[in-house]
Amino acid sequence: MELHHNSRIVFRLLAVACVVMLVAGVLIDSALLAAASAALAVGLLLPLTLPHHASPATVPVDNDAAGSDRPQPEPAAPSAGAPIPGPMELTRAPISLEPEAVLGAVADAVASAGDPLAVSLWLDDEASSTIRHVAAIGRMPPSSQPITREGDDPIARACSDGAAHLEQVALVRGRGEPLGLWRFALPLTAGAHHGAVAIDLGRDGAPDAAFLPQATAPLRAALAGALALHISRAELETARELVGIARSLSRVLDPREVLALALEHAMHISDAATGSVMLLEEESGRLTIAESVGLPADVVERTTLSTGEGIAGWVLATGQPLLVEDLPARTPAARRHGVRSAVSVPIADDDGTLGVLNVGSRSFPARFTDSHLAALELLGRQTATALRNARAIGESRALYFDTLKALALALETKDPYSSGSTERVLELADALGDVFSLPAEERDALRIAALLHDIGMASVGEAVVASDKTLTTVERALLKLHPQIAADILAEAPALRRVVPIVYHHHEWYDGTGYVGGATGEGIPLGARILSVADAYVAMTSDRPYRSAMNRRDALRELRDKAGTQFDPAVVDAMLDIMRDGSNRVPGPDRER
Repeated sequence: MELHHNSRIVFRLLAVACVVMLVAGVLIDSALLAAASAALAVGLLLPLTLPHHASPATVPVDNDAAGSDRPQPEPAAPSAGAPIPGPMELTRAPISLEPEAVLGAVADAVASAGDPLAVSLWLDDEASSTIRHVAAIGRMPPSSQPITREGDDPIARACSDGAAHLEQVALVRGRGEPLGLWRFALPLTAGAHHGAVAIDLGRDGAPDAAFLPQATAPLRAALAGALALHISRAELETARELVGIARSLSRVLDPREVLALALEHAMHISDAATGSVMLLEEESGRLTIAESVGLPADVVERTTLSTGEGIAGWVLATGQPLLVEDLPARTPAARRHGVRSAVSVPIADDDGTLGVLNVGSRSFPARFTDSHLAALELLGRQTATALRNARAIGESRALYFDTLKALALALETKDPYSSGSTERVLELADALGDVFSLPAEERDALRIAALLHDIGMASVGEAVVASDKTLTTVERALLKLHPQIAADILAEAPALRRVVPIVYHHHEWYDGTGYVGGATGEGIPLGARILSVADAYVAMTSDRPYRSAMNRRDALRELRDKAGTQFDPAVVDAMLDIMRDGSNRVPGPDRER
């Protein structure tokens, strides 16, 4: 009697703690925390209101403890010959709302009705018409694969009709006589979410159908709290991941990289097998695949959809996300590619729809849930914002580069012998930069350096630049200053800080005998070594006041002869490969005399 009294005091203290948690949940505006705390508080207080020696047969199946408004059937009568449990012992309260802890308490509560082989918790996902495994304990836990709501499993029926179900689902064969595996499934409600707890008992003969609801009644609220805790954790983890995704997308400035990163995150969130990003073409008004994973190349190339056509076309037309299960029964394309389930969400923001994000699964039922749908829909909005930003930055860069190009071409008009040279140097440097796989920022710096590397010539004077006579020592010294002058001019613009070293060093020699700084080998920036080869080739194949242009064969021979002294051998080799395999990439006169 004293032990029972002390246990009731412990229960009350735990309930008070849960009330404190409830108040905290309200204050921090956490509905799920408040719901979970309230559920556990009710679950702890409820056993204290039950008579200690209440008859199990007098306790009905009561869903109100978990807040359910689903109709309940009358409990089944005890089966003939089934043992009637004795007076109920005080139900052990779970030490926490961790699903495993609550399921352990349930197993203890029903142990007198049979061998609790497993107790499992399930979440009903109405969007996909499946029931998802949350947690399980015991020696023979059920499969964690989703269960279809239309199935015959007691768990499916409990979630579908909101009633408790007891049924033999298998025979357990051990050393002795086989035992029946009886599954008792009880519906649960946690806020707006529904689910079920399944108790698998091993015994010879049916368990008492009236005892199981009564034995689990004190724990129904704790079970609802465990379900709410699982949901809140999943939503919190998704929210954290989406915040990280938004941060990473905001750092990407290339539209293609935005699409690739968004698709990578979408497939990670949903654990999908296939995925694609389809963009809306402004001129045709059709969707085409811009990025994909797990799809055949021919599918990517030929797939195009109009508004309202197919799943992605429907999403484009309505602006609504869509989760579709059992695709092989719906579309021939799904049968060909083995996709059984799919989620499609619009890539859209307040300014309109840019495309559709798709992920697919080759299993059925898939693990796509309503939470996946909501997370992917938010990712679609983040992708739209990031894509617009990247496009705007790209357009600004293009305008900026075009302005610099116009400036370089204007300076070029002062020297009739350099007409067209700027664009030739630019295209050749760009081709070499591609060979060396320069990062985007270094590539941009090289292109700008190719445009502006000779702006220092304006300070040397037209008489020196256009002279057809041998230069004096002073004139040659002035000419050698043009990289320094150009670098000083560009240094005034902070945005061009990566360009300055390339321009400053583009007349350095690989062996250290060049100018301005006397740098050598790898000490010369790669961009400057590339620009040196491009500039020298264009200069040799252009007319000058003091000589005629070389043909391409002689210019390439000169580069090859000076490799290792004036030029970087690796850059010269790349130049020879370009001219051998794709000379059309390098504009200019083809002088093969």
